[in-house]
Amino acid sequence: MIEPLTLAGALLIAHDMREQDAACVRAIAGSEPGDWFALERFQTHGVALELVQDGQPVAMAGLSMPNTWTGVLWMVARPSLRLQSWRKLVRSARTVLERVSDPEHPEYRHRIEAHVLADWPQAQRFVQALGFVLEHVRRGAGSRGEDLQVWVRVGRPKER
Repeated sequence: MIEPLTLAGALLIAHDMREQDAACVRAIAGSEPGDWFALERFQTHGVALELVQDGQPVAMAGLSMPNTWTGVLWMVARPSLRLQSWRKLVRSARTVLERVSDPEHPEYRHRIEAHVLADWPQAQRFVQALGFVLEHVRRGAGSRGEDLQVWVRVGRPKER
């Protein structure tokens, strides 16, 4: 079941995420995921959801909206995330992206980004499944010198 992200769910996931998710957080944020990450995700300016499996939150995902034309997709999961729940997460992400990609939607964003570790093919397949294309690689951009990929979905800018 997909629900709005709760602080309790964010805390649980932030302290029990998959190792690759933790590595990505470390690369982008420069510190270990923990309470600060849970609180930041819970307070996302934009959409923040949690996926509940067997009564427990197993993934959180969202779309941060740093300005009126850009969104940044994010997602982290616990190791217990099952394939059936993964499929539900992909379907829900597609729905959110379709809505904010519609120029008539009040939260329309013509550019949506996803930042992915360059050596994580599963994350690359995830964003490809959501319609993102690789824009570029930021060599050595991670806090420990990791290469980061920037994936994008770009639509027509809204007339203002």
